[in-house]
Amino acid sequence: MKDRSNDNIQRAFTGEAKAYFRLRAFAKKAEEEGYPQIAALFRAISEAEKVHAEKHFALLEKVKSTEENLKDSFEKESFVNEVTYPEFLQQAWAEEEHAAIRALTLARNAEERHAKFYKAALTHMIADREVTYLVCPNCGWVEESARPETCPNCQGSGANYIPVE
Repeated sequence: MKDRSNDNIQRAFTGEAKAYFRLRAFAKKAEEEGYPQIAALFRAISEAEKVHAEKHFALLEKVKSTEENLKDSFEKESFVNEVTYPEFLQQAWAEEEHAAIRALTLARNAEERHAKFYKAALTHMIADREVTYLVCPNCGWVEESARPETCPNCQGSGANYIPVE
């Protein structure tokens, strides 16, 4: 794909992916406010945006072998944890934005753990070990196999963890 078209597909992917998550949040809010039909509309259109994002992503040829995808994911998570979030946190501290500091700290901590899981998964590929993962819906912390009593990252209830297979 030529450079400008590739750039446009990248921008389209980013926009569609953002729209998916934005509309999911809007659906949740509409549900909370007692508008189930509006929530359903937001969810339906978010699914359409997801279809668009998946098709754009496929054009970008970003999906490689599982081993390459794990290595790439490990590198990206490590970079975000070691470079991106510290820069964001530095700015949040300078502006005394305490809500941002908390959100960014929780995300940074979870990203560090995600990187460790990717690195371990490379070994799991060889051992063919089966693992069930559980995700904290509050902060994105991931646990293997056992639900904690409380999330070690945000102290939320471990009972709320979502199993992912």
